[in-house]
Amino acid sequence: MKIMIVGGGGREMALVSTVARFHEVVAAGGSDAIAQLASESLPMMAWEELADEAVRRGIDLTIVGPEAPLASGIVDVFTARGLPIFGPTRAAAQIESSKAFAKEIMTQAGVPTAAFQVFTDADAARSYLDTASFPQVLKENGLRAGKGVTICGTREEAEAVLQEIELDSENPLLIEDFLDGFEFSLIVMAHGTNFVALPVAQDHKPIGEGNTGANTGGMGAISPVPRVTQAFYDEAVARVIVPTLAQMTANGTPFTGFLYAGLIQTAAGVRVIEFNARLGDPECEVILPRIESDLAGALLDLLAGGTPQVQVSEEFCLGIVLSSPGYPGTISQYPEIPSSLFEAVEAHPRADIVHMGTRFAPDSDCGSEAGGSWIAAGGRVAIVTMKGASIDECRTQLLALLEDGLAGSELYWRRDIGTFAS
Repeated sequence: MKIMIVGGGGREMALVSTVARFHEVVAAGGSDAIAQLASESLPMMAWEELADEAVRRGIDLTIVGPEAPLASGIVDVFTARGLPIFGPTRAAAQIESSKAFAKEIMTQAGVPTAAFQVFTDADAARSYLDTASFPQVLKENGLRAGKGVTICGTREEAEAVLQEIELDSENPLLIEDFLDGFEFSLIVMAHGTNFVALPVAQDHKPIGEGNTGANTGGMGAISPVPRVTQAFYDEAVARVIVPTLAQMTANGTPFTGFLYAGLIQTAAGVRVIEFNARLGDPECEVILPRIESDLAGALLDLLAGGTPQVQVSEEFCLGIVLSSPGYPGTISQYPEIPSSLFEAVEAHPRADIVHMGTRFAPDSDCGSEAGGSWIAAGGRVAIVTMKGASIDECRTQLLALLEDGLAGSELYWRRDIGTFAS
């Protein structure tokens, strides 16, 4: 088949790599790195124009990677044209684009989550915080690229957040109780109330080792997660996924696409931290390499009303993100990625690298990859992954590879990814 994948980040490169094992891939709005894997590359364009391209090229299925196209209605446009596309409508994508909408769905469905209040006035938020017990979690509404969430240990820290944002009816602030426990991610491929659950993963959001410092888009991930027992997994599916999909269908906003549930196992049971309307990143970079069957074929089967079987390897996959100096704050430089890293990855049979934010800079006299270099072009630059029989095996081999391949590089990376999963 011919599959179109929309987007140009690490999640989309992982999708292209997975789908291209079985089908021809057309990349829309991709990257220099994705262009090396796809059969054809298209620039990002208006959704109606992209739908025209899908018709002209005989695309059998479009898969949307990033949240922004979903929130702006790409699925609505393709669906109105009768074009198969996997992703939520603009209305359903509010499960991610509006934290207030997500909390309303959870409340209606009885899905367990933290106690919360939504504020559109800063003074009202201040009055609430004056009487609240800390820590409290302040979440800005809308798409925040995995950020926009601050855990405030004191009233003073909360005030600093309020000073930086403007609240109104279009930009509400959600304040919720802090949940203490073990975090993990569960992603399902859904179509209405029908779904197929993928293996769990664990993201590592903070920039610093020991899960300290500012939140990022994710500094690494591991799948599977030994601490998530079958009982935890079953509880999450039964108490979170099933009622959420049922409630969205009942409300007239049925969900189709990758539904991401950011979960925490507390002393009182599973609770929802957040929902996303797409694959998690970097979770998908460690989940997708474990899928051995035809992912695009499974998505088409799901859209047709079936319940496809997805074959998953029992191996572990661990990924460590490389970031530019200064991330997630002001980036001080965009370093070159050493060629020694690519050589080390290519030489290892269980390693891989997925570009998240890079550009290719060819030598002026050559203009080809052989005469150029890869340069960082974002905060998160790439994720290097390793597959193996255990977390320890993955970490040991990946750390050695990175120490060798990144010797002398300014790129930053955490060395404790995976140590919380067992």
